[in-house]
Amino acid sequence: MNKSLVYGIALVATLGGFLFGYDTAVISGAISSLDSFFIQPYHFSDTVANTLLGVMVSGALIGCVVGSALGGYFSHKFGRRQSLIFAAILFTCSGIGSAMPEIGFALPGTGDYSFLPQFIFYRIIGGIGVGLASMLSPMYIAEIAPASIRGKLVSWNQLAIVTGMLVVYFVNFAITRQGDVSWNEQTGWRWMFASSAIPAVLFLICLLFVPESPRWLVMTGKEEKAANILGRLNAGAAIQEEIASIRASVAPVVVKGLKFGARIWIAGLLLNTFNHGFSFGLFGIMAALSCIFAWKLIPETKGKTLEDMEEIWKIKINNK
Repeated sequence: MNKSLVYGIALVATLGGFLFGYDTAVISGAISSLDSFFIQPYHFSDTVANTLLGVMVSGALIGCVVGSALGGYFSHKFGRRQSLIFAAILFTCSGIGSAMPEIGFALPGTGDYSFLPQFIFYRIIGGIGVGLASMLSPMYIAEIAPASIRGKLVSWNQLAIVTGMLVVYFVNFAITRQGDVSWNEQTGWRWMFASSAIPAVLFLICLLFVPESPRWLVMTGKEEKAANILGRLNAGAAIQEEIASIRASVAPVVVKGLKFGARIWIAGLLLNTFNHGFSFGLFGIMAALSCIFAWKLIPETKGKTLEDMEEIWKIKINNK
């Protein structure tokens, strides 16, 4: 196994997780400044003002729901790498656009509170990038990494998410120390959002030098390219056997139920309709029930280990 290459590719993919954490947490240091810059000049009532501020803060989460729902389609249609490149472009546009929402309408840095809709738009754009990266980064790592270290490398993405959140808190703190309250309300918040463009551009550049997922290449009939990539990643391995294993694992299996995008929209509606505690509690109950059904009630999986169930699926696929 070419460890340096595999680890390098995994680190590039974890930048998506880093930006996930960075982009969702960057607004935490700018809320009061955004309120003073965008909301207070309108002199709205407290209810309207707080609603608008909430929309500004949650704009990235709205985009995240959309990005998560589209992630499956993008990954299958365009490939994992190309979809991550698209996410990196969205991160870059969001960082620059959120810092200067007046771009295209006025000179950068001269905009006022009237550019609130543009600011929200750019935050939603960044959220779509977050949604795509949250799905595609761990998927890409899992499909690139050899089985022996797959779990370890995928866990790097989780570490990258919380690292991004931690780093942006220090970045925001450092920016606020560059001026007084008035400076932060007029300029400081711009630098906070602009700072996210730095890792986004780095992510975009690095993605240009990593290979496509071998699994996706096999799914699209490009087995020769997949074999070449697998040979570079895991020299000396039985490449054709691995290709055959991937081919068997991607064979179509019909499973009745809601598609991933539909489940994301339902989860979003639950979180918006009820308080978060109720929604997460309901999710926990449903997850526990699904485990119990698979463990005790479904004949094909009752009392079987994960390894046993994997063998069952392989037999079913091979018999088709």
